[in-house]
Amino acid sequence: MTKRASFLVAVAAVLLLAGPALASKNQHADVPEAAALLLAPVGIAAIVAAERRRRRLADIKHGVGKAYFIAKRVVDLTLSSTALLVFSPLVATIALAVRLDSPGPIFFRRRVIGMDGKSFDMFKFRSMVEGAEGMLDQNEELRKLYFVNCKLDADPRITRLGRFLRATSLDELPQLLNIFLDHMTFVGPRPIAADEVDIYGPAFERFKTVKPGVTGIWQICGRSDLPYDKRVEMDMMYIDQRSILLDLWIIASTVPAVLLKRGAR
Repeated sequence: MTKRASFLVAVAAVLLLAGPALASKNQHADVPEAAALLLAPVGIAAIVAAERRRRRLADIKHGVGKAYFIAKRVVDLTLSSTALLVFSPLVATIALAVRLDSPGPIFFRRRVIGMDGKSFDMFKFRSMVEGAEGMLDQNEELRKLYFVNCKLDADPRITRLGRFLRATSLDELPQLLNIFLDHMTFVGPRPIAADEVDIYGPAFERFKTVKPGVTGIWQICGRSDLPYDKRVEMDMMYIDQRSILLDLWIIASTVPAVLLKRGAR
């Protein structure tokens, strides 16, 4: 609340309290009472105006005003629809290669948590053998290693083609459909599954306030080379500093990060 608003509220409160007391000593008590009745709404209006101004300035400071969300969605729709059209031959080729490389479905659907805690299926090209998730349940040592950072340095479940797809990030091409359907955005925190919530920690509440992204600060700064807690820290950093300019910079920086295979496994 601003100093001016606080002053007006204080004046209104004093006049409201003083009105009855003055009425017993002054024959013209209707004057301060009228003044109090006039100033009280002014004080309340000042509070509302100050709070609206504070929120508007906060939105501008963090780049999350209405214009930001509209511009971000326009960028997502434009880039995802264009990329789906341009890369459709590549998508078809990879789909055929996955089918021929090993038994199992072409696409892998991972149930992840999105904005407001709502779950959705995140699409990827299958890069693991069929029944890979059950392999963790059958091998206690692998399960323990996986739940340290939600990844395995030498994952025996990954197929031959899967290693190439992961190293080049081509396994994530189907996520363009998630962006088009408004489940995800190009830039944002990396999606997490339900079994990662405890590992993600208290920051999960803030994670739910935005849509998860295909790329982000974590992806351009090392990905799998960084520990999980550093990933969470970078996700929170993005949420605090997000803006359209930052999004465009991250998208542009993702291209060399993918080509140089920084942190890819």
